[in-house]
Amino acid sequence: MTEYHFRLIVSGPFPGQLTDEELLDVTDALGAVGCEDCSIGVRGRGLELEFDRAHQSLQEAIASAIHAVEKAGYVVESVQMDRDAVLSSR
Repeated sequence: MTEYHFRLIVSGPFPGQLTDEELLDVTDALGAVGCEDCSIGVRGRGLELEFDRAHQSLQEAIASAIHAVEKAGYVVESVQMDRDAVLSSR
């Protein structure tokens, strides 16, 4: 399996800037659905989840991450990748 690096831009029921307690709740919710392979950053009124996910293909890695994040109750707005991540996966 190859490890793929990508980011999911996520929105959710965030009324404003997240408190430390709310960020811990997000971490717990994502961990419960198998997202231990991502780091969480705050982005405006949403989140940026940076993944290093091993899978058979890039598409499967991204699809599994999206599925897990949505299962945790968040909405994936977009997927972002660095140019090098796409080229090195060939």
